[in-house]
Amino acid sequence: MDYQNRAGSKKGTGGLVSDAQENLSRRKQVENLLRDGEEVPYTFQQEKGEDDTLKKNPYIYRNHSGKLVCKLCNTMHMSWSSVERHINGKKHALNLIRRGNQLEKHMSQRSGVEQSQEEIEFKHEVESRKLALKSNAMVPSLKKAFVQNQENKKIGIAVQVDYSSIPADYSSVDGAAYSPLIRIVTGLELSDEEKKDKKYLVIAYEPFENVGIELPSDKEVIMNDNHLNFDAVDELNEKCALWDNNSKVFYVQVFFQ
Repeated sequence: MDYQNRAGSKKGTGGLVSDAQENLSRRKQVENLLRDGEEVPYTFQQEKGEDDTLKKNPYIYRNHSGKLVCKLCNTMHMSWSSVERHINGKKHALNLIRRGNQLEKHMSQRSGVEQSQEEIEFKHEVESRKLALKSNAMVPSLKKAFVQNQENKKIGIAVQVDYSSIPADYSSVDGAAYSPLIRIVTGLELSDEEKKDKKYLVIAYEPFENVGIELPSDKEVIMNDNHLNFDAVDELNEKCALWDNNSKVFYVQVFFQ
């Protein structure tokens, strides 16, 4: 038997692998690591009653030829690394939001018949107040300044919103007194395509219109260490916002990393 083409190999053993075989083996190892041991089923295996909730991503399948397919976005991928880039991309995120809105709308339509008269009246009241907010044109005065944390030297913004012009006879839906609320809103939640890559700090206080301040999209928002508002609805409002009920002035301070 001729062994002259088996460089470095011994009798009874296989020849050395070629560069193409080595690259193929390396790609398979990378795919297994990215997949984290997850077995991606074929599309026709759904007929066997497989529970999609047991999968890490219920939208990724293999078609009849073994290629990876995202059923949500109707895209085809040759490798799992391509799937990873697609899952973390904008198109897949937008389709997930649309899918969630469709499911929420469908569930609300199904449960609409079982709603009590009290719930229906409350929803009508909320809708009427939304319309009133759109037409009252009450915009609070706002002041913004850049600040720096003296301990860690991180840059942030301090915001002061004046709500002292609120009507004296105004009352909330249930008659209780509420403080303004803040929330970080990403561009994916907005309908404007030009703002998809942006991030905003939104301040809401009825009956005034919402106030939005653009934040650096490439920075992470850091909350303060001290607690400013113990009665807040979440940690962001608790550590970054302070409401002066006497002067009707709202203070917000966040830092970036």
